[in-house]
Amino acid sequence: MNTDVGRPGIGLALGGGFARGFAHLGVLKVLEQHHIRVSHIAGTSVGSVFGAAYASGAPLARILAASRTIRFRDIARWSVSRLGLASNHRLADIIERVFDSKQFEDMRIPLAVVATDLASGDPVVFRQGPLVEAIRASCAYPGLFEPIQIGTRCFVDGGLVAPVPSQAVRQIGASLVVGVSVGTQDASRTPPKNIFQVVARAVSAAQKHQLDSWERHADLVIRPDVQDLSWDDFGRASEAIEAGEAAASLALPRIRQLLATSEQTATLVNHATLSQEWLAETLRPSGRLV
Repeated sequence: MNTDVGRPGIGLALGGGFARGFAHLGVLKVLEQHHIRVSHIAGTSVGSVFGAAYASGAPLARILAASRTIRFRDIARWSVSRLGLASNHRLADIIERVFDSKQFEDMRIPLAVVATDLASGDPVVFRQGPLVEAIRASCAYPGLFEPIQIGTRCFVDGGLVAPVPSQAVRQIGASLVVGVSVGTQDASRTPPKNIFQVVARAVSAAQKHQLDSWERHADLVIRPDVQDLSWDDFGRASEAIEAGEAAASLALPRIRQLLATSEQTATLVNHATLSQEWLAETLRPSGRLV
């Protein structure tokens, strides 16, 4: 991982999408290959898992290798409670096995994880403390997974309020934001076959009306072609990763252009600041130019 903070970088906003989220790793792979620094990361749902793994300092090769072995059973345990069909507590095992750090404060790259407060319906951005509960909360898709209680508050999937957390990554300091959207919608036109498809399509319909709210906070949106992958196609991780690579490769010229513009702006601001400091130093002795 490139952690050279001296060069301009991009803030990544990684969205939700279950198994489609493996495409995020393809995007990260292309960015690494072309030495494009990631300065900040915000993740929603599966985007929080892969984003946090990368931000923790774990080598991308290790994350890629682990992703190709992950199955739904590695994340969920069926519980059929009154609040959900499954528990996602097994995410803790993945975090323990793959991540280099497990606390927000120890991240190599500044990280934000977004979840939804079930009482207020507002987005909550986690930036401190243990990663495990924040990620579990961000991944607690309603109807499938039980909500996660942290303190006195109850949380569910961040995708309900921040399908792609572009605003969150800008809030933690990113000046250049690239969103990665893989979507949760089912491309099939046939009637839903189970309760999960009903919930997923309902959530997707609601998210369509949030496009303006998150897209306006992104300088660029990458959309890997993963619409033919189902939410639980974990065995097709390699296809999703390849789709992420293809989409990121197409976006490279625009990313480089944005970085160049950002660097020029930073140079101009720096020159202006130096000029102001020189003027202040010159005026200080007598109150007038000499």
